[in-house]
Amino acid sequence: MEIQNIRQKLITDFSDFIQDDTKLEVLEGVFDALKKEATTSIVPETHYLKVEEERERYLSQKSSSNSWEEVEKKLKVKFCFSY
Repeated sequence: MEIQNIRQKLITDFSDFIQDDTKLEVLEGVFDALKKEATTSIVPETHYLKVEEERERYLSQKSSSNSWEEVEKKLKVKFCFSY
């Protein structure tokens, strides 16, 4: 759907919705959620910093890692998977 068609449909729908108090309250909640979602994150900044630090360690090769095959083998043993 083209943006102009969407815009016109929303204008039409909103003019109907704002006449009904219950729908108006729901719309207010939706708008509040959209505003909050755009401005805040439920993930604390400290988590982003930790991920950034770990990524830097990984990229500088100062951290140890396993190949996927090693991880897969360990998981199969730990959880008794057999193929």
